Amino acid sequence: MEQTKHEPPAPYAAGTGTAPLNPDRAAWDRMSYRERLALKRENPEAYREMKKY
Repeated sequence: MEQTKHEPPAPYAAGTGTAPLNPDRAAWDRMSYRERLALKRENPEAYREMKKY
């Protein structure tokens, strides 16, 4: 049985590291699509709060 090796995502697929500390419109605007998607998957409640702005 082969073991799969986890590799880091390609640079174009990686987030920009702008995950928000405080939910506001500026933080939402700085987030990339992938960061928003990750937030939605990992913390749907926080995603809904951010989306309100």
